[in-house]
Amino acid sequence: MDYDVIIVGASIAGCTAATAYGRAGLRVALVERHRSPQAHKTLCGHFVLGGTRDVLRRTGLWQPMLAQGAAVTTGLGVWTGAGWVVPRPDSGVPPAISLRRSKLDPLLRGIADATPGVDLLLGRRVVGLVENAAGAVVGVVTSNGGAERAELRARLVVGADGHRSTVARLARVAEDRAPNHRFLFWAYYEGATMNGPGDGQVWSLDPDIAVCVPVDDGLTQVGVFPAKDRLPEFTAGRVAAFDRFVARLPDGPSLAGARRVSNLIGTTDYPCIRRDPTPRPGLALIGDAATASDPVPAVGCGWAFRSASWLADSTAGALASGADLRRALRSYRKAHRFIDRYDALGRQDALAQPPGTLQRAVRTAAVTDPYVARRLAMFAMRAADPSVLLNPRVALRALVGSGVRRSRGAASVPAAGR
Repeated sequence: MDYDVIIVGASIAGCTAATAYGRAGLRVALVERHRSPQAHKTLCGHFVLGGTRDVLRRTGLWQPMLAQGAAVTTGLGVWTGAGWVVPRPDSGVPPAISLRRSKLDPLLRGIADATPGVDLLLGRRVVGLVENAAGAVVGVVTSNGGAERAELRARLVVGADGHRSTVARLARVAEDRAPNHRFLFWAYYEGATMNGPGDGQVWSLDPDIAVCVPVDDGLTQVGVFPAKDRLPEFTAGRVAAFDRFVARLPDGPSLAGARRVSNLIGTTDYPCIRRDPTPRPGLALIGDAATASDPVPAVGCGWAFRSASWLADSTAGALASGADLRRALRSYRKAHRFIDRYDALGRQDALAQPPGTLQRAVRTAAVTDPYVARRLAMFAMRAADPSVLLNPRVALRALVGSGVRRSRGAASVPAAGR
């Protein structure tokens, strides 16, 4: 069967792209290996940074997420060794939104399935790619788990099937892997009390990280991202080590009267994986299939929404008119550089090295300087290019304001979670 677009993977990126293409009047095959429309990803923090808010509003997804009970975080406090950094309410930093994947994935899948022109094909695994004589990808071969095979053809095939992307493997797309020197665990609580400033908190403990944010149904998500030298402590007893870690957080959440409503969720290894988002003619990658970044800055869901939207914006017109896709895909590749720039920085941070002089200066200055605090928050929310923070003016202001030049030889603050 012929389509305009075949999208493999009906999760955040795939459903967002399918909905956008369907609304543009295109015929879309949305191929998903799971048979249940309620299937969802478990290992995901689902905190969508504020830089994605405009995309969610423009695509009409913000309000449905709110209707499902999503929690909105408008003022995220960041603890540093120099004190708390909280941007002013009038600083214009866009809010984050959080909806657990058990609700988010079925919601997005239902919206895509209800979009005219979109065929949701559940229980279908991609087992092969169809190529033309010139080597361009022009379709996929699917299996229903038995002997039945079906060939689908389209002008554009989109891999939205995660960091272990089958589409990328079948297309022989090169992977750029980088290590992550932290591991992660989190849990959900009912009745937890936040004690830090803002309506959510992050602790930069150098090298460890911790978070506490509201999620849907009135729950609170508490997560820890320790450096891997603490793995033996967690291996000996994950729950006890987790509880000790959280109990030592400065102004940390009160959990004594709270009820943990989930098991600990996490992994001891989460490598950073990057692939070319337009690796071959007729093929594009979005979401984790293109870039699986360090999970500490909570960029994954936002990158999925944004890359899907950028791809549809770049290619829908060419697909509808029959124009050459090469220029359209170059436009998507250019937009994706925003993610690439942040991913390069995330890979450095994932090494869990001590902060440099400038990084310490920015954190220190941001405690008392609203200008630096706003730019740090815009950077953290991925609401502007990295240059919003990483530029000479901010660096000079931070260095002068923090007095780093006078205290360059001072010892760093011990990690409070240790």
